[in-house]
Amino acid sequence: MIQFKPTRNIDLIEAVGNHPDIIAGSNNGDGYDYKPDCRYFEVNVHGQFGGIVYYQEIQPLTFDCHAMYLPEVRGFSKEIGLAFWRYILTNTTVQCVTSFAARKFRHGQIYCA
Repeated sequence: MIQFKPTRNIDLIEAVGNHPDIIAGSNNGDGYDYKPDCRYFEVNVHGQFGGIVYYQEIQPLTFDCHAMYLPEVRGFSKEIGLAFWRYILTNTTVQCVTSFAARKFRHGQIYCA
């Protein structure tokens, strides 16, 4: 089971974002700083903390989504991503979601409804 818990725990968010495995898999290789205009969620996979997912409203009703998964749950990244989209679609008014992936997919995708 995948669960999302809203969080504003800056220390936790920055600790995950600055974890060496997160930095190694990022597009820019830099550390992460908390952004107050983002909405953050703790990810739990089968009861285990797995990282942080977050979104930012970049245009009205258009959300830019990102994830910082710890190595222990990366095998569930597709399931987490789909569950997070369901969460967003259920709990927000949305027209577009942009998604940028590091490593394998180094290109952006935009999905509009």
